[in-house]
Amino acid sequence: MARVGLNALVLRTDASYRNAGPSRYATNLVQALLAQPSEHRFTVFLNEQVRGLPFEPARPVRVIRTRAPTSRTGVRVLWEHLLAPWHIAAKRLDVVHSMLNVVPLASPTRHVVTVHDLSFMRTPGAHPTHRRWYLIAATWLSARRARVVLADSSATKHDVIELLGIDESRVHVVYPGREAAFRPRPSREVYEFLEGRNLKRPFVLFVGTLEPRKNVDVLVRAFGEVARGGFQGDLVLAGGSGWATAGIDSALAESPVRRRIHRVGYVKQEDLPYWYCAADLVVYPSSYEGFGIPVLEAMASGTPVITSNRSSLPEVAGDAALTVDPRDVHQLADAMAAVLASPERRAQMCERGLIQARQFDWTVAAQRCLNLYRHALDPS
Repeated sequence: MARVGLNALVLRTDASYRNAGPSRYATNLVQALLAQPSEHRFTVFLNEQVRGLPFEPARPVRVIRTRAPTSRTGVRVLWEHLLAPWHIAAKRLDVVHSMLNVVPLASPTRHVVTVHDLSFMRTPGAHPTHRRWYLIAATWLSARRARVVLADSSATKHDVIELLGIDESRVHVVYPGREAAFRPRPSREVYEFLEGRNLKRPFVLFVGTLEPRKNVDVLVRAFGEVARGGFQGDLVLAGGSGWATAGIDSALAESPVRRRIHRVGYVKQEDLPYWYCAADLVVYPSSYEGFGIPVLEAMASGTPVITSNRSSLPEVAGDAALTVDPRDVHQLADAMAAVLASPERRAQMCERGLIQARQFDWTVAAQRCLNLYRHALDPS
């Protein structure tokens, strides 16, 4: 029986943009791991903001909640490197899985690390300088310190090998899964959701944190072209503001159809499935993603998707979505107009999206992780 630590300090339960990609990954993977039959005993590290696990664990689990405010990124970084090693030693953990790029470097135990993406190296202008240099150094050291490196996609695996110089045999692809909440909903439920928020169809939806690499400014300009071409609906931008949103603000201010573009801010997790189901089209033109969860969520909800032809996004979308150059306004506008003008095409994309989404399963991800923990524990 091995003692396994799950470093889930990035897990959040509050209504903020930080309860997004890495937080959802940690929530779903921890839940799936604790639901699997296993010989391991688990210890889960949580930040002070999480008062309890956001699900009912299927097995006994030890929870260590930090006293320090590790929900703040700077404090989390210090706690991971200065205090986590002490807790790991005190609990005599045999292996620790850190779920956001960085392991407690001073801890003498075996480590597994998930590298979600290397956007701070692939798209350096999309990150503040101080964050970029810390992530480069800490991820480089952590990937070498870990016995096993998990990547969210084959594209990320390639980046880890190329940019961090890690041997291919130590890097393993473990795809995130779809959440059960994301599925086609009855028309009545969608209608009630729209009525309750005074929303009208048709509309195009973007979901994600508003930051430079998401190319929301390109989407806003492309929507302007589509609207001038005759589309009578709106554009909804769902997601909290990240950083450096001046480009988005400028695009919105300059848009001739500004009144038809709505920023709704961070969307509660329980409402998000209905936003996807209500939309006529989801557009996610990010320049770089380690996986691209909104693409998977939209496909699983039965909504057509247009996304980027960069990084992992074609890998996730398969043949179910259209892919475009994420910085080409006219190409994106043409793709949007073509999909919105054809109900038959949207129906075909919905059907393909549902099939594609079934390939991504959290139970499979958890089983793969358990096998890789055993691999990390192998004394040879």
